[in-house]
Amino acid sequence: MSARLLMLWVGAALLASCQVFVPSAGACNDGRLDGEETDLDCGGSVCAPCAMGQLCVADADCSSQACSLNRCVARSCFDGAKNGIETDVDCGGQCSPCQLMQACQVAGDCASGACAKGLCVAAQCNDGLLNGTETGQDCGGSCPACADGKGCRRDADCQSGACTDGTCGNPCVAPLSACGAQCVNAQQDPANCGTCGHACQPGELCTAGVCGGACLGGSLFCGGGCVDPKSNPLHCGGCNQPCAMGQFCVAGACASACAGGAVACGPDCAVLSRDAKHCGSCPNACPQGTACVGGQCSIGCPAPLAVCANGTQCVDTANDPAHCGNCTTACPFPNGAFPACVAGQCGLGPCAPNFADCNGLPGDGCEADLSFSGNCGACGITCSGGETCTPGGCCLPSLPPGTYQSSCLNCVACNGQLICLCKDNAQVPQPASIPLAPACPAGITNCNGVLLCNGC
Repeated sequence: MSARLLMLWVGAALLASCQVFVPSAGACNDGRLDGEETDLDCGGSVCAPCAMGQLCVADADCSSQACSLNRCVARSCFDGAKNGIETDVDCGGQCSPCQLMQACQVAGDCASGACAKGLCVAAQCNDGLLNGTETGQDCGGSCPACADGKGCRRDADCQSGACTDGTCGNPCVAPLSACGAQCVNAQQDPANCGTCGHACQPGELCTAGVCGGACLGGSLFCGGGCVDPKSNPLHCGGCNQPCAMGQFCVAGACASACAGGAVACGPDCAVLSRDAKHCGSCPNACPQGTACVGGQCSIGCPAPLAVCANGTQCVDTANDPAHCGNCTTACPFPNGAFPACVAGQCGLGPCAPNFADCNGLPGDGCEADLSFSGNCGACGITCSGGETCTPGGCCLPSLPPGTYQSSCLNCVACNGQLICLCKDNAQVPQPASIPLAPACPAGITNCNGVLLCNGC
């Protein structure tokens, strides 16, 4: 046999004796490190994963799903490696949410709450997803408020302003509406007047969604207080309907004489049988602590008046701002406001001259001084350049050839010219170019029409 044939025979014999090892489940408990095992009877694609501390080559070889430096270790969200069920390095899955452009599988893997095409992206209010701070799809949270039926966490998440059990919707039946968890009538509720949380001031009622006073006995709420339109010369027959100088308000109409048993006592029409300022006669005012009963100052109190001051004074505690609700409660208000008592509750009364309630808040009284620009003569009036604010309104500081205007109560436009209304007893030469007012304003009597201002 040649040497070549001998070599071929030996090679064939060796090849026939070789067997290819195929791992099987039975090999995973034979007490030997064989097949694809990474440690004794564990690891690889067939055997069970290895316990912590055993050898490994990949995360899948370990029961913890974490292989570090060829040893199975506990899964960690801070090991600087993507392992376990993380979607990116140390984030996603059971770890903290991933940041923008890190890998993700679901929206919950991302801090933004938005996962698109396997990457964390910024949440949008129009992306058709429930993500970010949204409580419903593309609404709630930092997005626009949700419609009824969508998810919510608080009332502000809902267009209706009502979040009920995690869903937007108004559970109230008209005319009630939801304010938080309550159903209220915003047309009448003084704590939610007109809208949720808008509370009326003490003494005010909510009527048709507007805060205001409630006046009794035919009185009207005018200028922040209750007045009798049948006798009040400033509100005769209705609010802001003043009578002319020298007139009285009689039965709701301006008249030159009193009627109905009343007599003229200065500017007042007084019924002498019951008017404490004019008891029995015009100059007879009852002493403090007494009342006028039958034309006599007396301590007896007819109904519905209450006895106060140790039995010496009759008081209408429903309407008297000095004894509002009881004998001892007075109603003070700041900044030129007269107090008012409405149904035994303090409220804002009429303003003192040259003051006004421009912000509509009774709590700070008549806060606006009408002698300053911005509220010059009336709320919201701002003087133009070169003008100054006078008690009567905005005027130029001087008009040549004299200082006539500095002594005027007011300057008004009339057919393109300025006319001046003079103070009482003013003696000021008047330039012929500035004609005198043909008539005086309400509350000021005659202007004499000459070139000297002798007063109104």
